[in-house]
Amino acid sequence: MLSLILQLGPWVLAALAGVFAVLTHANSKAKVAAADQKVAEARTSAAQAQTQTAEVRDAEAQANAAAAQAGAQAVKERTDVENDIAALPDGVAQQRLRDEWSRPGEDAGRGAVGAGQDPVH
Repeated sequence: MLSLILQLGPWVLAALAGVFAVLTHANSKAKVAAADQKVAEARTSAAQAQTQTAEVRDAEAQANAAAAQAGAQAVKERTDVENDIAALPDGVAQQRLRDEWSRPGEDAGRGAVGAGQDPVH
């Protein structure tokens, strides 16, 4: 019996070592595949984040451009109004403002009609 164990022992140990090696290799392959999958997911997430960042930057640039255009248009309109007013003779600008900003039923320059007052008289 002892001689049989001595003869088959190394073969049994070699077979067990082979089985262990095959199982360890298969386990390692599974772990590497899982890690590769996580790396791919991380790269996809990073690419999506970069795309979103680029979209936000584009939107900000467009908003800034629109704001700059609106500001330039407002400055132009204000300059036009100031030039128009400066070109008017003395007193005409005041009269135009009174005429344009008075409300119905209000005497220009004297405030709103009080309660019980007739707006015509």
